[in-house]
Amino acid sequence: MEELNGVTIYWLISIGLLIGYVMDLVMIKRGIGLIGNLVGGILGAVIIGVSLISIGIFAPLVYASIGAIAFLFLVNVFSFHPENNIEAKA
Repeated sequence: MEELNGVTIYWLISIGLLIGYVMDLVMIKRGIGLIGNLVGGILGAVIIGVSLISIGIFAPLVYASIGAIAFLFLVNVFSFHPENNIEAKA
C-alpha cells in the first residue's frame, strides 16, 4: 500500500508535468496553453493521487494519471477563446 511521503509527491508532480506537456502537444494552438496545461496536470495528479492514497485505493499513481488526463481534457475542450477575426457589428 502506498504511503504519502516526499517520493510519492515527487512522482505525482512528475506525472502531472508529463501529462500536461503531452496534452499541450495534442491540443495544437487550442486549449489553455503550455503553462496552463502543466499547472493543471500537476493539480489534477496531486489532488487525485493524495485523495486516493488517503482512502487506501490500490495504485494511486495510475489513477492520478488517468484523472489528470480527464481533468486537462475537460479544461482544454471547454476553455473559451474569442476569435480575433470577428468584427463587432454596431
